[in-house]
Amino acid sequence: MAQGRSNADIAATLVLSERAIAKHINNIFTKLDLPPAGDVNRRVLAVLRFLRQA
Repeated sequence: MAQGRSNADIAATLVLSERAIAKHINNIFTKLDLPPAGDVNRRVLAVLRFLRQA
């Protein structure tokens, strides 16, 4: 996600299904307390939190 890759690209790189990637990403959103919101991109927020801690 931090590299701007789509779920399909991540799945191909890791040799996993897109569904598995979607589940993992949703688990990340849950752990980061990022609920779905219409006007917010959770992927961007998750990456920003990652970068702040690096």
